Amino acid sequence: MKKYLLMFVALLLLTACGEVKIHENVDEQVAKDSMQVMDRILDNIDKDLPIEDVSEDDHKLFERFTNKYIEKTDVIPIELDGVDESIYLMASGGLIKYAKGASLESDKEDIKENYEYMIKFIETGKAAGE
Repeated sequence: MKKYLLMFVALLLLTACGEVKIHENVDEQVAKDSMQVMDRILDNIDKDLPIEDVSEDDHKLFERFTNKYIEKTDVIPIELDGVDESIYLMASGGLIKYAKGASLESDKEDIKENYEYMIKFIETGKAAGE
């Protein structure tokens, strides 16, 4: 049963990413990584699930994202600028806020608002001020 649930979640994530049209000015990997992390954060906060209680898969996802984009300890560090930097910063901010404990309704709303801005950046290829 757990295997089917994981397959369903993976399919759901792929479908969710497919609904957003990634602009040609946006790095596709940054967009997909950021959307995947934010989708999991939003799902977890909707369930009032603190970061300490996330699934092993979510924990690994958050850890990979942190290593790749926040701590830049991945095998090949990524240097981003422009809209790509804004996209990863929105996802990083959401992850950090979630990790610190998004227990207040205002924290949850901030994360959801960041997600909406991030999607707008991905679809338009422009960040705020561009």
